Amino acid sequence: MDSVEQYDKIILCYPIWWHTAPMTVGTFLESYDFSGKHIYPISQSASMNVSQYEQSVAFVRECAKGAIADNGIFTRDSVSISRYVEEAVTSK
Repeated sequence: MDSVEQYDKIILCYPIWWHTAPMTVGTFLESYDFSGKHIYPISQSASMNVSQYEQSVAFVRECAKGAIADNGIFTRDSVSISRYVEEAVTSK
């Protein structure tokens, strides 16, 4: 996936799995150099427990060393997700 290097912004969508982002998310983030790149987490879970989402964002930041990870959005509402992507990602 050499094309990852071409992007300055990464929209990262994942479910909360066992209280955080799935390990495949961590493996993906650890496999590439995301230094200086912006990461925008988007997630939801069965419980919609905000503390689990916050833990997942910390996990993203830990795995993507040097990246600039936004606080993202934690919702099931597709309209809110679309608005977040439009406002936070495309306008920056």
